[in-house]
Amino acid sequence: MDLVQSGRLRSDHILFPVTYLQSKEKIKNLKRGGETGTPTKALFGTMAPKSTKAERGATAVMETNSASIVSKRSVERIYYPEPHFFRYFVKKPLRRSPLVNRGYWLRMRAVENMVRRFLEGPSGHQKVVVNLGCGFDPLPFQFLNRDAALCQNAKFIDVDHQQLMVKKRDIITQCPTLRDLLSDVQLTPETDSILLRSKEYVGIGCDLGDLSELDAALSGVIGLDQASILCIAEVSITYMEVELADALIRFMPKLSNDVNFCLLEQYFPEGPHHPFAAVMMKDFLKLQCPLHSVHKYPSLRQQEQRFRGSGWTNAKATNLWELWNDPTFVTEDERLSLDSIEAFDEWEEFALFASHHFLLSASIRKTTAESEPPDGSGEALIEPSQQTRLSSTDEYTVSKSKTASGEMPPLDVEPRLCHTITQFYGQDCLLVGGRAAPKKVMADCWLRHSGRWNRTDNLPTPLYRHCATAVNLGGNDAYVLIYGGKTNNGDVSGTWFLWNVSKGWQEATVANQSPIARFGASIVNIDGQSGVVFGGMSRYAVVLDDFWTWKLVKSSDGRIHVELNNLTETICASSPLDKWLGRFGASITTTARGCFIIGGVAKHCCIPQAYEIMLLNKNALDGLVLAPNIPLLTAVGLDLESIGPRPLLVGHSSCKVGDDDVLIVGGGALCFSFGIYWNESTWLLQSAKSKAINGWSLCEPSTNGQDANLLEEVSTTTVDERPNANSPGIEIIPRINISTPQEFQRVVDKAKPVILSGLDLGSCVKTWRKEYLEKAIGRDRKVVVHEAKSENMNFQTKNFSYVTKEFGKFIDEIYDGSRQYLRSVSSVNPMEQPANLAQDFPGLQGDFHLPPELSFVSENAHSFPLRLSGPVILWLHYDVMSNVLCQIQGDKRLILYPPSDVLRLGFAPGASSSSINIFKNMSDTSPYSPPNTHPHEARLRPGDVLFIPPLWPHTANPINGVSIAVNAFFRNIGRGYAAGRDVYGNRDLQAYERGRMEVEKIARSFDGLPRDMARFYMDRLADELRRKAHT
Repeated sequence: MDLVQSGRLRSDHILFPVTYLQSKEKIKNLKRGGETGTPTKALFGTMAPKSTKAERGATAVMETNSASIVSKRSVERIYYPEPHFFRYFVKKPLRRSPLVNRGYWLRMRAVENMVRRFLEGPSGHQKVVVNLGCGFDPLPFQFLNRDAALCQNAKFIDVDHQQLMVKKRDIITQCPTLRDLLSDVQLTPETDSILLRSKEYVGIGCDLGDLSELDAALSGVIGLDQASILCIAEVSITYMEVELADALIRFMPKLSNDVNFCLLEQYFPEGPHHPFAAVMMKDFLKLQCPLHSVHKYPSLRQQEQRFRGSGWTNAKATNLWELWNDPTFVTEDERLSLDSIEAFDEWEEFALFASHHFLLSASIRKTTAESEPPDGSGEALIEPSQQTRLSSTDEYTVSKSKTASGEMPPLDVEPRLCHTITQFYGQDCLLVGGRAAPKKVMADCWLRHSGRWNRTDNLPTPLYRHCATAVNLGGNDAYVLIYGGKTNNGDVSGTWFLWNVSKGWQEATVANQSPIARFGASIVNIDGQSGVVFGGMSRYAVVLDDFWTWKLVKSSDGRIHVELNNLTETICASSPLDKWLGRFGASITTTARGCFIIGGVAKHCCIPQAYEIMLLNKNALDGLVLAPNIPLLTAVGLDLESIGPRPLLVGHSSCKVGDDDVLIVGGGALCFSFGIYWNESTWLLQSAKSKAINGWSLCEPSTNGQDANLLEEVSTTTVDERPNANSPGIEIIPRINISTPQEFQRVVDKAKPVILSGLDLGSCVKTWRKEYLEKAIGRDRKVVVHEAKSENMNFQTKNFSYVTKEFGKFIDEIYDGSRQYLRSVSSVNPMEQPANLAQDFPGLQGDFHLPPELSFVSENAHSFPLRLSGPVILWLHYDVMSNVLCQIQGDKRLILYPPSDVLRLGFAPGASSSSINIFKNMSDTSPYSPPNTHPHEARLRPGDVLFIPPLWPHTANPINGVSIAVNAFFRNIGRGYAAGRDVYGNRDLQAYERGRMEVEKIARSFDGLPRDMARFYMDRLADELRRKAHT
């Protein structure tokens, strides 16, 4: 078959709400379509002969120490018991993401495990642990404190760049907790290589490329020829030029008759063009500290040969993902304890990270099996992006017609991932469960019938990462069978549930043996009432490689049972491809050819490209018994050389189109701390004989993107029925002049928008032209801007991209008519601090000020963001805080609505942005307003100040060129704002956020009741709450 790449879904349109091929039969025509829309460790010294360039490179590499120890400190604070030691080297701790925490935990565990095994091993000599490129890692002090008995005959030697080691020495000697772990401490001048010497610990400042200096320093510390030595290099010598690193590896065995090496580095399990590898390498290049060894020794086997050819008797490399799955390296209880401390569900990303890092153990003497990593399978902080759950639905099409709005899931379906959508009876389908966060799991289910979406019975228990398939039990009702998944408290389900429209959900009991409970598994329906289930992950976070058949049986009392049969041993004996069958997070699509198993992650390593798509032959399981002469599994050979970048087949969706073809859309991953990779095209899997091109592409949202299911009064108005902008339906916001703070206080108290004229905003009104801003801000200053695909930006559907670029390029482009928009964020800490014009743009701070009349704003200020906009319309939204919008350059037209209109404006529950486009386009003179709303219009000129009260939904349309403005957000209530950080000033009030949680609890309390009864009482409760709101 061919895999054909294309553009950016109904039988000629297919809906993909946010979710989640052997014989060398040439199923390799994967055709691509059109576009859709930190280093970890310190080094030690120079990596080349000294020069200005080499010194800059060494400095860049040393700076990676900061990122590494901050991440390790985050791990220590969350996962490690007291006492903590990274705290003395990290002044300001930061909590990293669960993915980064888990990745660094595994790295730290791998190195600590090797050190502990070394110290526990029998030896008649003193044991010496030499950390090559140690950075600020306090590993010696961790062992001296927690494993004092193991360290009685041990010495730790840290080696790194002189400048770094001087700082480390000073921290150690000035910290009583660290210094008290050492005895007989001696300090030497900074010009010496040996900077700190004690009985237990030595600190050496040395260039690892200078082997004579390193030899002299080590020999001056201890008689190494009488010692048992372990050398550690954790993502350090890979920064050296390969020749220097290889020379170091050849040098270390000469130190003693008993030398061991522990190397932890990156490698290419699937080559440098694998998406994760490409993102990783790009990040290191961007930071000007590229990895070197990985290019010469890209595979585990080559790394092993590297050591064996350098004087080492034994060398064994294992990737970290395999170590994670090894119960002797990480026990089952330890894996469970990690999840109990920090909820985690980034398993695909974690597997990709761990599969691209390896641990190598080498020795110059014959070692026992216990001293090596387990045998493995061998070869076989980021700029803003769309890293959030969306409530929108993408539509892919090969035609130019659009899906009727009612066929799309309504926006009150909460944003989610890890749910299932199961299709049956033409275009009808069932959306089940999913999650927001790992501890915010959803039980709601939505049925699309005859093109309309309606909520149906809730799951008996909230689930995500379950698997689902349609089944046929006779009659006219559609049935959906689901299995496995995870619950709110992190438990893994082994329950089978069956749904149909008449009876809702019922448990299908297991009649005989039952497989291990799992989540992220794959399920296939073979004949309507039976099929297979395989893969997934156990509660211990290990990918499962068993294979089961299932069959639904109806008993005499009408109950449904599941009969299960374990065919794992049979599959293993009959197919050499069984090792690639057990996957987590694969997509399953059944066609006339069989069942395609696409992507996901496997148990031991990255899935090789040749096996990423497998074809399961349903004919080989006739009667759920494996046929002896029919191959069950076929690897789909994919010819991707001529069709662009390899897709990252995790987090994607797939579906059947026609009888034989499979459409793959979406997918991608957060590649640890290195960056993000999204698949930018669709992919069509079709027969190699097919000459068809991939014409599937993503439909742009319609101009009026509101959901037809929200409220009848919203959906019944068409574009042709737009009211005229000058009709009595639009109220013109008045202009007033004020001269005292008391007058502005009365404006605030009335909570109605007004335009304030005649106020002194500073020289900015005259000076903030293009040339002036280029000079005051700097053309080289990096800014993050919204790049829009159409005139109407839509926050819900994210029809724009966040792009980092130089300010000079941005301002040139918007003055040339580019659809871009800048809303400034804090230049110091954009994730935690709100924007402050004076601090973020020092060159502008003297140009803009709030006049005395607005002293209430200054005294209660929250933030001062700068806004620059090209010809693009800001989405309809509301702010929780009051604000004054100060127009500096250009004209702007705004439409505002009173808070009482919010239910008619298409705001989904919990959302502060709407998908309704009030302006059809930039030149629209008759803005659209839904029926029964009360639009207010403001036209701003330079120098005008618009007061926008809290909770007034509004949209803005710049007219007459580039618009420049400053917002001043301020607090006008004493308490009740959202707890914690509110960088943008638009988090809903605490009472609302808590109320939504209570609403969810109330709704769940009716689970299990007949739908008409539940609706009866919930309607009454809603009416009671509505009465209280109006009293």
